[in-house]
Amino acid sequence: MLVIGSLQGGGAERQMSDMANYWAAKKWHVVLATWSGTEVLDFFPLDARVVRISIADRAHAGIGRSRIRANLGRVVRLRTLLSSARPEVVLSFVTESNLLTILAALGLKLRVVVSERVQPALHSALPQSWRILRRLLYKWADRVVAQTEEAAQWLEKNCRTPVTIVPNALRGLPEPSAGRRALIVAVGRLTHQKGFDLLLRAFARIAPQFADWRVALVGEGEERQALTRLRGELFLDDRVEFVGQTADVVTWMAQAGLVVQPSRFEGFPNVVLESMALGAAVISADCPSGPADLIEDRVNGRLVPVEDVKTLADVMAELISRPEERARLGHAALGVRERYRQDVIMDRWEACLFGSSNVGKAS
Repeated sequence: MLVIGSLQGGGAERQMSDMANYWAAKKWHVVLATWSGTEVLDFFPLDARVVRISIADRAHAGIGRSRIRANLGRVVRLRTLLSSARPEVVLSFVTESNLLTILAALGLKLRVVVSERVQPALHSALPQSWRILRRLLYKWADRVVAQTEEAAQWLEKNCRTPVTIVPNALRGLPEPSAGRRALIVAVGRLTHQKGFDLLLRAFARIAPQFADWRVALVGEGEERQALTRLRGELFLDDRVEFVGQTADVVTWMAQAGLVVQPSRFEGFPNVVLESMALGAAVISADCPSGPADLIEDRVNGRLVPVEDVKTLADVMAELISRPEERARLGHAALGVRERYRQDVIMDRWEACLFGSSNVGKAS
């Protein structure tokens, strides 16, 4: 059984959907449960063999209740589901879901694996109460998984539990395209974390030099209005396009002359991985954590300091001016296709999922 907040969109949701489909194709019985209900539409498609369940509280939808009572209700509903389904293993993604899943499984003698999907040291949006619970409860999981060494070290130090590192798997992608446009593509939720404001400011510095180049921001989020306003302030209305959320993100990455990931922090950036696998020249902020695991600067991509608009602009201008260098970096980037091949990474997940259980003992 796989547990996550929703399948609305995002890196964690994409990975879990891909994992469910991979195991369903192996004829495993896979149940994917979300805390969200029908008010949140699934963005990522699931194999018809995956059993899709919502554990939302439909009876009290829209009725104001305290967060504590609401979360206790979630724990009870998941516990009821686990008790009846008796899955061989439960895998949860994202901190809040992880903690509720651990609580729901206590005493049921089920194997529970939880995975952090961002750099926990920088997850400032997580309320203090959840941080305290993470320190207390993660040691009760059978396995805690991080995506990078940096995140694993933080979790081991702060939660006092061993952590296994499993990076994101690379889903099946088309072969690299030879035709690329004078286009800078950035993909992700329009949030402060992703740093698209930094990209706009950097592009504004070089836009007059490269009149035929444009920027496409692919994604949706709460920062759209602020970014739209910034686009106008920088006189980039005719040079920057807001594409919105699209299922055809691969086409955008495949045709990009440059892919830029200016994030302030990451978990493990799918966009960087997939763009490299498509042969794009990628510039990424060297943020914690993930980009430096994928990119060796000047070898298969470029890394720039976090929130350094000037350096980002300089590197963008350098690569725009040197198409042969963009081609060289894109060709070298294709090495991620083998390193992060789905079957290789899924073997590592399967090694995490099976073993002796500690959850029942911890209760």
